[in-house]
Amino acid sequence: MGENDTPQMVLNKYHRNIILSEAMIPVLHYFEILLRNRIDKVIKKYYGEDWLIHAPLPLINSSKDIKKISEIIDKFSREQRKFSHDTVLSQMTFGFWCAFFHKRYDPLLWHRKNALKSIFPHLPKKNRTRGHIEQKLLKIKSIRNRIAHHEPVWNHPVSVDEVHQICCELIKAMSPNALDLLSKIDCFLEVRRFNQSDEMQSHMDAKERFG
Repeated sequence: MGENDTPQMVLNKYHRNIILSEAMIPVLHYFEILLRNRIDKVIKKYYGEDWLIHAPLPLINSSKDIKKISEIIDKFSREQRKFSHDTVLSQMTFGFWCAFFHKRYDPLLWHRKNALKSIFPHLPKKNRTRGHIEQKLLKIKSIRNRIAHHEPVWNHPVSVDEVHQICCELIKAMSPNALDLLSKIDCFLEVRRFNQSDEMQSHMDAKERFG
């Protein structure tokens, strides 16, 4: 917050951040669900339909991930509730899915013919590389985590505008139809324009107040 901010100005910035974060939810939701389901489909092809329940060690070697999967399965077992691969799938974190684009997965997944293409069939060939996608995901993850932890997104080094654009780009690369559906509820650009004009007015008010 600014050095000369009044309590009301601080509250206004806080509210603007909430509104901006809220406006990012639809695109993040669409992106995460699409990415998760497409990665799952690729992995099923090589490691079996229940790869999360019977996690193959070469693929899942993080003790944290193994523990989380076990906890999900144990919880459902204790409650005598039916669980399936899809049950576990729905409870894995965004970070879990992003991690599959680390270079250690090249020999396990991405060196296989058309593996990346099956996830991003509409991505230009020159951009359809694990490294290119990983860098995009790291930016998305950065903003997503800030929203999840109620931290400011309007002044973050990773631009929220860029992340919205990246999400739209990668959603289209996975499914143009999904992007069309998203456009019916995505109000980010409208909110962002309002947010920026409000920021400008606040700056002008502060300048007039403090000289």
